[in-house]
Amino acid sequence: MENLYYKPSGKAPALAFIGSLVLGTISAVVLAIVYIALQWFIPIIYFNVFITLGFGAGIFYVLNFCFKKWKLRNKGIALLITLLVALLAFYAQWALFVSLMYNAEGTMGGDTWVKSSFNLEGFKAFFLHPSFIWEAMQGLNEVGTFTLKKSPVSGGMLWAVWAIEMGIILITPLIMAFRGITIYPFSEKDEVWMNKRTLPGRLKFVADKDAVVSSLGNHDFAYVYDHLSDEEEHFSFATAELYESETDDHQYLTIYNHQFTEKKGKMEEKKDEVIEFLRINRNSL
Repeated sequence: MENLYYKPSGKAPALAFIGSLVLGTISAVVLAIVYIALQWFIPIIYFNVFITLGFGAGIFYVLNFCFKKWKLRNKGIALLITLLVALLAFYAQWALFVSLMYNAEGTMGGDTWVKSSFNLEGFKAFFLHPSFIWEAMQGLNEVGTFTLKKSPVSGGMLWAVWAIEMGIILITPLIMAFRGITIYPFSEKDEVWMNKRTLPGRLKFVADKDAVVSSLGNHDFAYVYDHLSDEEEHFSFATAELYESETDDHQYLTIYNHQFTEKKGKMEEKKDEVIEFLRINRNSL
């Protein structure tokens, strides 16, 4: 039944690849600056976890915008670009951090150094020389870069913290890209992403997915027009979305099941996607 569903063409236009890398590179540096600034002025280790997650998520949202704008239809390429930009963002934030440490004044009396200032030449020097960053990291690791319960965190524990930080920055955008970059139906004929239209009303709950897919695949749409009973209307039903473009010969149908159950006097809804991007002929619904 695979041919019944939408399958991305896998096309990766040169503009999408180059544009995403260029804009991703710029955003990686900008996000790195914001990230370090927030960590510098909010030296709370537990809060910094959320800042780091936000850093990774920011990378994803910028790239997701690029992929949609420049019509990238290849998820593998999208993941590769995401990884490259995430690596660059991780590297850029370290170059900025050690350059600030290099210009820091005072000692670690609280949770961080007292004062520092941004120096563009210093940042460029570290950014263009990875060995400088590595040497600085080793020196910082010996003295620690923050305190926990008034004791500097250094050595093996600090390496572990940095490893976790690296994992969050790299893995967060990749997971979001893998799960969140859905290659929505694209009309190769009209050269546009298809528009989503929510079908009015509610459909019968999909208890047998294969039967419904077979019925719709054979152009039998009786399922869509079946009336729901009062019980189905309130407790279990389905809704549908249709993806379409102006002149494409096909439309793509996505169906969600909804179930309501009562827990502790409150109604809770469970929504599951049961059919995604099923191909049907134009104007069938």
